[in-house]
Amino acid sequence: MKKIYFFSCFLFLLMFLVACSNGDSSKSNGSQQQDEQEKVNENSKTDSSTSTSNEEYVLKLAHGFPTGAFHHTFMEWFAEDVHNRSDGRLTIDIFPSGQLMPPDQEVPAILQGQIDMSHSSSPVLAGFDPIWNVYELPFIFDYDPKDPGVFLENRIKFNNTENGGQKIAELMEEEGLKVISLGFTDMFGSVFTTSVDNLVTGPESAEGLKLRTPGGMIGPETAKAIGASSTTIAGSEVVTALQQNVVDGLLTTPLYAYDAKLPIKSFSVVPLFNSVTPVIMSLEKFESLPKELQDVLVKSGTALEQYAKEKVNKRALEVYSSMEEEGVEVYYPSEEEIQAWNEATQPARELFKKEVEGGSELLETLESIK
Repeated sequence: MKKIYFFSCFLFLLMFLVACSNGDSSKSNGSQQQDEQEKVNENSKTDSSTSTSNEEYVLKLAHGFPTGAFHHTFMEWFAEDVHNRSDGRLTIDIFPSGQLMPPDQEVPAILQGQIDMSHSSSPVLAGFDPIWNVYELPFIFDYDPKDPGVFLENRIKFNNTENGGQKIAELMEEEGLKVISLGFTDMFGSVFTTSVDNLVTGPESAEGLKLRTPGGMIGPETAKAIGASSTTIAGSEVVTALQQNVVDGLLTTPLYAYDAKLPIKSFSVVPLFNSVTPVIMSLEKFESLPKELQDVLVKSGTALEQYAKEKVNKRALEVYSSMEEEGVEVYYPSEEEIQAWNEATQPARELFKKEVEGGSELLETLESIK
């Protein structure tokens, strides 16, 4: 009887130990499965994060200039710089020569989401917001007639000043545009004439001349201030108008005048307007990009300004020399003549101050950095 009792106890104890062992194993397996599932979930999150950080974007940029001009070649450089800085994640597709729309429709197209970016110009942007007319003003930057770099440095200095170019960029953001770069593709605009007999040495020698001006608010006022009459002629008709003496000359930029083979015989090195060619984009589109790609665009925009300075400075020196070799009379004004020009063109700056909201503040900034 005792044997049966002990055997029963032993059997019960053995069953209890087996049951406990199975329970611990079940708990261990369950815990292991939970850990493995958590690892899978964590890996899934990591893969998702990696996928997001490697997402690629394409921006559509339009401009109205031919492919041989700096306006386009600079955009090719800019697009390559953006692509390299972003490790291929950000691509800019360029549509030149007004393929998609005329230049004056690019800003509305950006705001409507038809395109993402534009390589515009200050005269075109002045039609969107008159604050851009500041770049059409005469003698706003100190310059050296024989050293293009002095003017270019001063223009960049204004562009980078908080209450100068950066103030304009801030105002554009309020209107839905992000200014990526305040670059340029040429020197300042000057007086060119079709004959050395009409060589302009000072404001008094421009009196009575018929000049083609870029139009807008400031150009005609500048011509009027030096005693000339102004007319607006479409770009496609300028060469004919010069050849047929419809006008005696025009206000334009030297690199354009030379590359376009305009029939001019004199060039007076005076800064009568100072256009820039900004890269602008939709603020909404800009803010939709990852922060690191926003930084890429800003850095590439700054790099573009320096690249433009180097290229334009070098090209200007070449063009001045080439014009002289080809028989164009290039006139470099004296300090006294520069002062006379500055005083004579004051009415254009007064008009800007009077007609443009915020104009007085920009002119004060210009004076403070001279």
